[in-house]
This record gives sequence, structure tokens and C-alpha cells, in this order.
Amino acid sequence: FIFRAYVSVTNITDKLEKEAKRMKCKMEIEALESLLSNIGNVLKEFEESTLTFQRAHGSYTENWSGASRDSYDQYVQKLNINGVKVVELGNNLKNEINEQLDRLHAKVEELK
Repeated sequence: FIFRAYVSVTNITDKLEKEAKRMKCKMEIEALESLLSNIGNVLKEFEESTLTFQRAHGSYTENWSGASRDSYDQYVQKLNINGVKVVELGNNLKNEINEQLDRLHAKVEELK
């Protein structure tokens, strides 16, 4: 009888530990999904800002010349390079988060 009760308590403890791990994974999934959404929103806003700048650039600078134009063009070139880096970094971060989400979803399935 005592051995049977010990096995029963051990089974309940194992199930509770498994459920706690599963719930922790689900909480991590929710946090990562929220982060992924936020990154998507930031990238969208960044791209919209970039388009606004490009429209303004085309509208106001076509008659510029000389040293001020050269300086401005260098500045725009740096902005464009940094813009590409920001989008690339954001996409890489989204990819890494998606990979982590896949691992966590698999872990949740294992813990069922």
C-alpha cells in the first residue's frame, strides 16, 4: 500500500512539473509573439518614414547644387545604408524569434 501511494504521489508530482514547464513555455511563446508583433510594427513605421523622406527628397532637392548638394547627397547615402541595415537587422531578429517559437511549440507538444 505504501509503495502504491508513493508511486501515485510521484506520478502526480511528475504531471504537475510537466504542466508547470508547459505553462512556462506558453508564457514565453506569448511574450515572443508580442515582441515579434512589435518588431513588425516598428519596421512598418520605419519603412513608411523612409518613403516619406524619399518623397520629400525628390520634391525639394532637385535644384540644389554645389557643396551643399554634395554634403546632402553624402548624408542621404549614409541614411540609405543605415536604413538597409536596420531592415536587415529587424528581419534577422524576426527570423530568430520565429525559430525560437518553433522550438517552444515543439517543446509544448512534447510536454502534453
